[in-house]
Amino acid sequence: MRRRSSRKWGLWVGTCAVLAALPAHDVAHAAETAIGHAIVVVGRACVKAGTAGAADVRECVPLKQGAAIAQGDTIETGADGYVYVTTVDKGFISVRPDSELSVDRYEYDPAHPHDTVINLSLRKGVVREISGEGARAARDKYRMNTPVAALGIRGTDFSVFTDTNVTRAEVRSGGIVMTPLGAGCTAAAVGPCEGPASTELYAARQSGALLQLYRGSVRPDVIQTPQPQLMPDQVVPALKNEDNAAHAAAMQSSMNPPVTPDQLAFQLQAPATTQQPTAPAPAAPATQQPEAQQIFWGRYAPLASLPANASISSLTQNGGQQIGIIGPYAMVRTPQSDMTMPTFGNFTFALQPAMSEAYISDPVTHAVDPAQFSNAQLSIDFGANAFKTSFNLTTANGSTYAIAGHGGVSSDGQFYSDLDSLAAVRGGLAGKNATQAGYVFQELGLAGGKSANGATQWSR
Repeated sequence: MRRRSSRKWGLWVGTCAVLAALPAHDVAHAAETAIGHAIVVVGRACVKAGTAGAADVRECVPLKQGAAIAQGDTIETGADGYVYVTTVDKGFISVRPDSELSVDRYEYDPAHPHDTVINLSLRKGVVREISGEGARAARDKYRMNTPVAALGIRGTDFSVFTDTNVTRAEVRSGGIVMTPLGAGCTAAAVGPCEGPASTELYAARQSGALLQLYRGSVRPDVIQTPQPQLMPDQVVPALKNEDNAAHAAAMQSSMNPPVTPDQLAFQLQAPATTQQPTAPAPAAPATQQPEAQQIFWGRYAPLASLPANASISSLTQNGGQQIGIIGPYAMVRTPQSDMTMPTFGNFTFALQPAMSEAYISDPVTHAVDPAQFSNAQLSIDFGANAFKTSFNLTTANGSTYAIAGHGGVSSDGQFYSDLDSLAAVRGGLAGKNATQAGYVFQELGLAGGKSANGATQWSR
């Protein structure tokens, strides 16, 4: 088995630069096997070394930044995992969260780039690839397989999403060809499958279009104006730095200095699903207006000396959707027909204190004290359709109460607390890209038999 060094090489992209950092006794072996290096690893990611047998029992070892990727390796990412790989022919591969990519073959000789043979297998998830010199020189010997399709390239920057039943691909530059896997197009074959079952997609001719193939379909379809949630780069968005990393990596030769850290500065939290433009920005770009608030709450019943400030009918007028009633609080949101929720990733939201309120009630004295929020957290695992939230509530006399809740998120973005959740929670998501959240809550059985009620609004 090939050894993997645990040393941190920094953000190196050139093959020779990485080899220079290896111990002398590992250099020859790495030179023989490395097809690229993981220049960025964020979140949970691991690699299975070597080619799988009939049953894939290989151990998935945590992937370290700077580690060599070899022919036969499989990269797997968790719900928060991102891996950037630069290849020996100056190509770039981004493996997005909850994905699995195998490097079945990657044979490249810089002296004979036309003899390059590349065969990748995307078993699930989202991958972006920018073709390297070998792939561009030997397009007839490049292939990416998914569970349902074979993809070839025409000199390309493209992204692919797949699960076991459907494959979708979009193109930034160049073109791709997609063909159903089957008797006339086997996964073991080299190069793209051509013929009447194939469909091509070119960025220059069909900008913004999507290639889509369902299992059992005779031929892929071109979707000219796809829904945003179908686009691979919307399903799992890129990290903020991906375009810079891809450009920097592609410009390197094996003898050049490594990429500098500022070129690969990245954020740990996954971004909103709006794709960043790759074209140069105008000299004076227009200021993007913030999205209007789409979640609202009110007290529909008195709370001790606090009067009701809304009614259910007033909150739900103009088509508002009721998403929660707990205690004296009710919450609604505007119709969300255009909302696109992420399908992968763990996103965190920030509390909007000015739009939230909470009170601690004493069942003995019937006193109701306003409380201030602190240490507020809300996270949503879109892959698992689950949320977790917690915060502290502190009253004017200094008493502090810890509140916590967890539960599920429905397909239309509503929150439902689990039966074992300490706090009862009802609410949901809103906004074009599910960037707003809100819920009403109640937790009973606090110290002294007290209870907490309130309404919160969040954003990311």
